[in-house]
Amino acid sequence: MAIKKIDGNLLRKAIINAAFVLRQNKKNVDALNVFPVPDGDTGTNMSLTMDQAVRELEKVSSNDLKKIADALAWGSLMGGRGNSGVILSQLFRGFAQGIPSNKKSITPYELATAYKNGVDAAYRAVMRPVEGTILTVARETADKMIMEARRYEDLETVLENTIKYGEKVLEKTPDMLKVLKEANVVDAGGKGLIFLMKGFLEAIKNPNLDVTSLKEKNYESSYKTAYESEKIPQEIKYIYCTELLITGKEIDINSLKQELDGIGDSMIVTGMGDLVKIHIHTNNPDRVLNAALKRGELSKIKIDNMKIQHNEIINNEVVEENKADIKISENKEMTSKKKVGVIAVSQGKGLNEIFKSMGADIIEGGQSMNPSTEDILSAIENSSYEDAIILPNNKNIILTAQQAKSISTKNVYVVPTKSIPQGIAALLAFNPDFSVQENISNMERNIQNVISGEVTYAVRDTSWDGIKIKKGDIIGIKEDDIVVIGDNKEKVLLDLVDKMAEGAIGGIITIYYGDDVSEDSVKEAVEALTEKYKDFDVEYYFGGQSLYYYIVSLE
Repeated sequence: MAIKKIDGNLLRKAIINAAFVLRQNKKNVDALNVFPVPDGDTGTNMSLTMDQAVRELEKVSSNDLKKIADALAWGSLMGGRGNSGVILSQLFRGFAQGIPSNKKSITPYELATAYKNGVDAAYRAVMRPVEGTILTVARETADKMIMEARRYEDLETVLENTIKYGEKVLEKTPDMLKVLKEANVVDAGGKGLIFLMKGFLEAIKNPNLDVTSLKEKNYESSYKTAYESEKIPQEIKYIYCTELLITGKEIDINSLKQELDGIGDSMIVTGMGDLVKIHIHTNNPDRVLNAALKRGELSKIKIDNMKIQHNEIINNEVVEENKADIKISENKEMTSKKKVGVIAVSQGKGLNEIFKSMGADIIEGGQSMNPSTEDILSAIENSSYEDAIILPNNKNIILTAQQAKSISTKNVYVVPTKSIPQGIAALLAFNPDFSVQENISNMERNIQNVISGEVTYAVRDTSWDGIKIKKGDIIGIKEDDIVVIGDNKEKVLLDLVDKMAEGAIGGIITIYYGDDVSEDSVKEAVEALTEKYKDFDVEYYFGGQSLYYYIVSLE
């Protein structure tokens, strides 16, 4: 039977099944990472982004098409992590904006134009779009889908033809990006998008598909949000935990925040003008709802009596510990409100302690697990700073940090640190007594003086710059270039430092060793470096990072 229209119920099923198919194939997408290193996480980032979108869909009790699209947009926005996840979230945001209000169903052509609207939004979100990536696959498939929707009324036919074309575009991505051709892989983000489209099509082919098991059994909530992990105090001043979503036009977040100020605490008002989320503890949820109603249509309203929740916890004598993989840790010394503060992304017990000792708050995450937009946003909104400076410390987290900045109600600045050494160098230039602009200028200047290096292992056979790399090889990375390949991690470390020190007259060499390295091994390497580089100070610290044996900084 031809599917000539898609309603809210079918859209919900299609999105849930799309997320499921991606989840089942995320390791295949991860394996397409250009660098053959153990933190290839494009598939994981896209899958976790979709999982949070699905969790938002579960909160929508009706099959209203627009509400489902808005929930998809909000969930992916908050769950977006890594460059691929953030691009995906922007795609869904534009898609939701392209879904007409007050329509129970839309035609394949209307679906295609909404998808095209999402692609345009994704392109706008990236400062310098690169062809041969997920953006190319998205743009080409959107154009193809519009073309097919003009020819056919059946959505199944439209999608089948679009996906076939998308796979051909994906196969051409190595011709568009030299690094893909050298690594002999297609673009990972584009591959993930094709998996999503295939999952979407499966649901269209089977409109009676039962997606309940896909929602409940096949994923667990990877993270607790800041709201979910709140501890309920013994004395509850404000009883009702109130959350809701507002859909409107050019919503003034600051005026809404001012109107809600004074009627509760733990208030977070976030959004992007057309979509705003409120979270507040209050004794007057009716006042919150009235303030929200003035500004748009309400959805996903949730009002919990925290006094009852607290009593249940006491009666059962159960205290649920926060088991989130990504933790937000505020520097304990910073209890009073400060004008300027730093929030850094870090992973590893030793590195976390180093950042904390330098005065930063920590969002735990990094190479193997990128924090989401919501993780970074929660750290910002719950901090005591008037001006917050974010150090992503990973090139794959910069876009997520910028997205959190764009929807935060605070003054947020992102210093685009691409590595742990750059993050530490930036912090060394930070002075809480200086203005935020002075600090940013000093921090950005300082990161220009740092060369970053890493020692890890190859997870697959590949080639880089004409050199063959075998699975299990130890590789040394200088900035974004593989410069050393060997079979001994300490020997690779020494050779890597040689490459990093070329042309340098003197300075500081700092080595952060990971969980899988003994202190004796690093001491031996440091002694050799000290002997060889007499004009350099050579230091080493326990980093405790996973996957990377050594992180190296040369200043």
